[in-house]
Amino acid sequence: MVDKNRKKKGWTALIAAALTLSTVLSACSGGKDPASASNDPSEGDQITISFETSVYAEEPHKKAIDALIAKYNESHPNVTIKVHGTDYENYWDKLTTEILAGTQGDIVQVYPENIATYNALQSGGTFVNLDEKIQASGLEDKLVGQELSKVDGSYYALSNYAWGSTGIFYSKSMFEAAGIDPASIQTMDDFKEAAIQLGGVKDGQYGFSSVIGTHPFIASEWYRLLARPVSGGIYFPDGEAGPYEADRINVNSAPNVWAAEWWQDLIKNPQATPPGTRDKKVSREMFWNGQAGMMMDGPWFIGMTKERDEALMDDLGLIPQPSVVYEGQTYKPNPHNYPIVSMISKDSKHPDEAWEFLKWMTSQEAQQIIAGSGMIPSSKEYAESEEYKSENPLAAQFFDFQENVYAPAVMDPPIPELGSLSQILINAAQEMFVGMKDAKTTLDSAAEQMKDTMH
Repeated sequence: MVDKNRKKKGWTALIAAALTLSTVLSACSGGKDPASASNDPSEGDQITISFETSVYAEEPHKKAIDALIAKYNESHPNVTIKVHGTDYENYWDKLTTEILAGTQGDIVQVYPENIATYNALQSGGTFVNLDEKIQASGLEDKLVGQELSKVDGSYYALSNYAWGSTGIFYSKSMFEAAGIDPASIQTMDDFKEAAIQLGGVKDGQYGFSSVIGTHPFIASEWYRLLARPVSGGIYFPDGEAGPYEADRINVNSAPNVWAAEWWQDLIKNPQATPPGTRDKKVSREMFWNGQAGMMMDGPWFIGMTKERDEALMDDLGLIPQPSVVYEGQTYKPNPHNYPIVSMISKDSKHPDEAWEFLKWMTSQEAQQIIAGSGMIPSSKEYAESEEYKSENPLAAQFFDFQENVYAPAVMDPPIPELGSLSQILINAAQEMFVGMKDAKTTLDSAAEQMKDTMH
């Protein structure tokens, strides 16, 4: 196993730069964001808790989180919860800077693969060890993704919000006009043929609105749909399993190179994908506007579509991610399971009150509110209930995908170096899918950079 206390070159540079900013910010703020400090003592037991999240920028999540806070305040009027955050693309760098400056929120929402990276940013750990609280709550086995929320065997997050995998959303009307049966899309080769067929119906219409540009999804759409099923891992082999050592870097393995070349061929086709660059927001807009017949997304997209125009729901279809055929063998899709989990900062002045709010979020009344975001609530009992399935039939299809179609999910490696590895991969994806540089040469270079990070 790699020694997690050793400083990696890329990581050290980031920390050094951010620590300079930390000194300035701490001098101005006393090392703590005013939003997370308690109110004036004259106000009695009134307290303020700050809550940082990357999903609040999306309207369905904003509505759900605002409703959660309003409901909680009915029984806890003395607790003011202030939400902070920014869009997904910018959230992570912002969070890094804040942690190194000591200004992060009392509550911070991330994904399980982010826990180790951000917990390592402060000496002695950034977040509260939740072992005793979680075990005492009886929630340990009742929440989807809770088992993923550990660092070195201890819980540092509660999986109390929602989760989702990914699939292929399609326009029913566009499929009908093109004469495509969605059930016929069983493999990624079928997917490519359908994308080309959809784009050939009329000018200005395309098959698949992929992300092409600086957005992190330029890498993740490719490896979730294609590379990981055939390679077993982008960063490390065997399902991103350890030991996490430099000589096990897998990014330039033959299956990953093949997958990159396949993806280049897809996005170069003028009917299959739109020309130019676009982030995920533009990709979704193209789908909603009828310019693209398919897109990859998760159950959160259902809530986004309802928010955009509820009439669009009648035309929204969903199929599982297709299997991948490589060298004569068929590989099942193995996309992430994305639980959004919550951590409590060690710098929080109100950790017990923060925990009480997080624990309440696992209740049925809270989970019913969270379902409005479009994602699948984390409570296994509620999400598997007939009530939830009858009210959310499209989202409930993801249960069937997980149980009957997909192979076990492959998650990003839960190591502090993941942030650096991920950025290297994003840079490589931009070179391959925007610059159309040679896939093997690009991935060989990425492998060397990743090995340097792991040394």
